[in-house]
Amino acid sequence: MDNQQTAANSSNGSAKQEPVGFTKRKKFLFFKIKSKPIYSPSAGGSAKPATGAPSAPTQQPNTPAASNTTQAARPQTYAKTPAQPVQQAARSKVTAAVQQKAAAKTAAPPSGALSKRSKYITKFVVNKKGLQEALRDIGIKEEPYYFVRRMIRYAIVTSAIISAVLGYVLYMLNIGPGPALLLALVMALAFYNILFNKFASYPIARIKKIGRDIEKDILFATRDLVISMRSGMPLFNAMTAVSTGYGAASKEFSKVVSLIQLGMPIEQAMEDVSTRSQSKTFKRLMLQASVSIKVGADIIGSLQSVVDEIMEERVIELRRYGQRLNALAMFYMIFGVIFPSMGIAIATIMSTFISLFTINASTLAFVIVGIVGLQLIFLNLISSSRPPFSME
Repeated sequence: MDNQQTAANSSNGSAKQEPVGFTKRKKFLFFKIKSKPIYSPSAGGSAKPATGAPSAPTQQPNTPAASNTTQAARPQTYAKTPAQPVQQAARSKVTAAVQQKAAAKTAAPPSGALSKRSKYITKFVVNKKGLQEALRDIGIKEEPYYFVRRMIRYAIVTSAIISAVLGYVLYMLNIGPGPALLLALVMALAFYNILFNKFASYPIARIKKIGRDIEKDILFATRDLVISMRSGMPLFNAMTAVSTGYGAASKEFSKVVSLIQLGMPIEQAMEDVSTRSQSKTFKRLMLQASVSIKVGADIIGSLQSVVDEIMEERVIELRRYGQRLNALAMFYMIFGVIFPSMGIAIATIMSTFISLFTINASTLAFVIVGIVGLQLIFLNLISSSRPPFSME
């Protein structure tokens, strides 16, 4: 009987449920509610865990693994709920708000809500090819739509100021308020068209100017690079040597050198800089150099062959420029020198015999203004047709 009672007591002790944790202590008015034990449901207990309590282990409490799990779970029940999820949620909300605000600044308005001005700006942006790439290259972090809209404001303000000043000058010359106001409005429209096209095309013109400056000195810098490598200098040291002294071309080589110093492979640095460069010659040279490095070919010979080809192409381009210049010089002599001088002489002689018109000071002033404008047009044609490189 004693043995059976002892076995029963031991079985009751083994079946006794052990708590795996305790609920959090609560405070109601001035009373404190004590924490209650949490029992494992897998051990046969009927008690349910409180809300927010950690999940109980699946092993039996008599096994060593279950006892270790309960010991590890007890300290976690007394710890406070960490605030990291709350902080992360708040940060994510702030980040989403900032991104949404930035997207609202840079995104163009929807096509369904376009006004007349928005349609005009959108049409201008579509017709102006390369504007977005030009803005990115010169470092303007703005979408083309909003850039063009800002240029419209600048053009309106500038043309209004200029036309107001000229209108006041005309009014002071006793022309009359009506004609002065009409001339001021006409000049305002003319200045607006000129200034708006000038302002909106500034990024593209700036990129083209940078490309012309690079083309001007890239051939001389490449020759220096080839000579330095033939004398035994490594490619990186040779590029470092030509990164100064050749104007805009040296800036392109300095970009490659800076990327190499940051740890980028030399062929990858050449490709990255050449893709963003505005010089076709620089792209061609760097592409040939990177391909030669990848395949293990002679980089000096490949660069020299590209330089020779570019020299032949430039000689041909200079010959074409000479032919165009001969035609422009002939038209300039006819319309810029002979026609104005002979026209004034014939008009003076004809006015003495036939009194259809008279030549006075205002007529001569108008003719002089026209001759000066014609000279400027021819000079612009000659300068724009000139090749961007130099053969000095």
